[in-house]
Amino acid sequence: MEYASRRLIFREFTDLDFSLYYSIFSNAQVMKYTLMDPFKSEEEALPYYQRILSNNKEILKRSAYEFGVFLSMDKSFIGFADIMILFKNDFGGCGEIGYFLLPCYWGYGYATEISKTLINISFKELNLHKVSARCNSNNLHSENVMKKAGMIKEGEIRKVRYKNGHWDNELQYGIVKEDWDFFNN
Repeated sequence: MEYASRRLIFREFTDLDFSLYYSIFSNAQVMKYTLMDPFKSEEEALPYYQRILSNNKEILKRSAYEFGVFLSMDKSFIGFADIMILFKNDFGGCGEIGYFLLPCYWGYGYATEISKTLINISFKELNLHKVSARCNSNNLHSENVMKKAGMIKEGEIRKVRYKNGHWDNELQYGIVKEDWDFFNN
């Protein structure tokens, strides 16, 4: 499965992409505000990666769509993006998007482009009704990305993320299909 935006290509991970995946999830700078700590070894990361590869083979009850993100112009790997299916029924469903970029690609608008593309895939391809995203309340850059992607702040959950010896708040943003259609047609 592959998708493209103006500057980016989104493709599912293959057996040959483990080093790309590991470059994201072992990077302390990338993982600074995430719920999980960076992987300390390839052996620690491998079961998670194998779960992604296994999920890619699912057809009917897929729980996630996880992509490597590459620049269109030179095919450079820049990060990871995903859509988690929270629930689905005959009337749509809800999903959650996320992304992680290598630090050398921060500040170029890629995160916003990724988020908008994931929202578009969620509504147009996966027939979801609502898409949400979360971030650590200290991660102002991620909050700005959610706003630029057209999402609306739905709340702040107090002291729910434990990281580096203290509890942080979490911001929740979301958008429903009707709002996305209104602003993108």
